[in-house]
Amino acid sequence: MSLRAILLPGAVLLGVLALPLVPFDARVYIMQELTLLFLYAGLAQSYDIVGGTLGYINLGHIVFFGLGAYTVGILFNLGVPLAAGLLAAVVVAAVFAGVISIPFFRLRGAYFSLATFALVKLMEQITNNVRDLTGGSSGLKILAENRIVPTYYAMLALLVVAIVTTLAINRSRLGLGMKSIREDEAVARDFGVPTMRIKAQALIISSSFPALLGGLFVWYINFINPSEVFGLKMALQPVAMAMLGGSGLAIGPLLGSTFLYGMEELIWSRFEHLHGAMLGVIVVLVGLFMPGGLARLRAVERLLERLGLKEDDQ
Repeated sequence: MSLRAILLPGAVLLGVLALPLVPFDARVYIMQELTLLFLYAGLAQSYDIVGGTLGYINLGHIVFFGLGAYTVGILFNLGVPLAAGLLAAVVVAAVFAGVISIPFFRLRGAYFSLATFALVKLMEQITNNVRDLTGGSSGLKILAENRIVPTYYAMLALLVVAIVTTLAINRSRLGLGMKSIREDEAVARDFGVPTMRIKAQALIISSSFPALLGGLFVWYINFINPSEVFGLKMALQPVAMAMLGGSGLAIGPLLGSTFLYGMEELIWSRFEHLHGAMLGVIVVLVGLFMPGGLARLRAVERLLERLGLKEDDQ
């Protein structure tokens, strides 16, 4: 074995192990940026359970994030501890996912995507109108406090759990059923695959992570409003990150999140007025010249293979 083959995995491992040490020797700005990166990466990773492995482009994934945020925020103001609020957020998101899976998974392709995106706007309007509970357009506030360090660790832990869950699903019987639905749902059903049950299970599993992330987000930010948690950027950015990184691969959403978030911060700092346009150009170029995502580039595949992280698409 060559020295390079030994040093490269070692350097990556040291980098991962160093993340928990960041709060002890980092500026607040760096911690805040990493916390938001973990948030978006967790959303992209959990989105890809349905969007990548199952093959249903769920543009309404952020609905579970908003449900989790409002559940924790409302309960926290009533004196409920954070842990109990997060548990309640997962239950609310799971029940909601189970209920909507029945009508929504009768749709396919673009119709499913449009229906889920419409659900985002519907939830935004409902949240705006239920003022006594959510604060409406004025937003929901909780007791302000500096919670940067615990949120950093919690977001990092959730991201790791989301990646491990994705890897476990890809190697499980459930994952095999999901991939068979992605390839040809009619054939899978003819061969006895319980397609509706598997699709519902996938949506319920994927809903738990954004619910937890939404709860931690409001606990960290201390304030949310409907246009923020159900906004267009919040809804589409995790989807774009997963696709840019390599949808359907466990490592893809993490690569896409790191790339897109890093490019966004770099462009914002250098080209403030052209930020949106230049970021859009980058996304289009990556989509045109790397349609399979970053994780499927030959150079990246070779690197992942050396690190023992290379996956099969099937």
